[in-house]
Amino acid sequence: MRAVTRHPSRVGSVRAITRSLMPFPRIHEETASIALAGKFNPAIFQPAWLAAKGLLRESEASAATIEVIHPEVSQFRVEWLHLSVTRERFTATTSDPSHRAPLRDLVAGIFDLLDQTPTTVLGLSRAVHVDLPDEATWHALGHFVAPKEPWGDVLTKPGLRSLLMQGTRDDGLPGRMFFRVEPSLRYTHAAFLDSISEYAADPVRTSDVTSYFMERLAADWDRVAQEALASMEKLLGKLSLKGDK
Repeated sequence: MRAVTRHPSRVGSVRAITRSLMPFPRIHEETASIALAGKFNPAIFQPAWLAAKGLLRESEASAATIEVIHPEVSQFRVEWLHLSVTRERFTATTSDPSHRAPLRDLVAGIFDLLDQTPTTVLGLSRAVHVDLPDEATWHALGHFVAPKEPWGDVLTKPGLRSLLMQGTRDDGLPGRMFFRVEPSLRYTHAAFLDSISEYAADPVRTSDVTSYFMERLAADWDRVAQEALASMEKLLGKLSLKGDK
């Protein structure tokens, strides 16, 4: 079993990285998520079970906020973690940048124990609510990624609510890339950006798919985080260049 670490992420905070970005002045909030599609037994995913296996501290487990524990769904929170498991999906999320590495280690520890769990897809996500300089820039981002002209005679006052783009992976691994852009619903004149790296099962390792996904998690977690921020920087940089013309 892998030990669960309690140290800040080597990648560093988004805030430190984005100081050099042109108008990318402030991150209001960021989340990191690890998701698996497959077949799960939600009822076993409880704080006490994780503590018994050495994956959570006893103090964390005893202070956990239980949202629901049921054969069909299990959801709970500890100070730095939200865990949600249904019969088809496992999702672990943190909103604390210093717990990106512990999040990875927690998931790796769980599926070291449950390595026979049937899984089909792994998703690694990094999302931010980023401040934009003003209302004009906020509108410009929507106009840039989702031009309004095609919607003029379809909707009255059309505006961006959610855009999800899909691309291929450039590392040769099975899977896809996704990038989501939305206006933030939590902060004024802010955007929600979410970069998702999705891994499909390796066709030559059909007998140990979950172990393969845990290998990818261990090898790629930090790189995926860095590439997510670089993608966000590129997108907002294009918006800036467009505005400078």
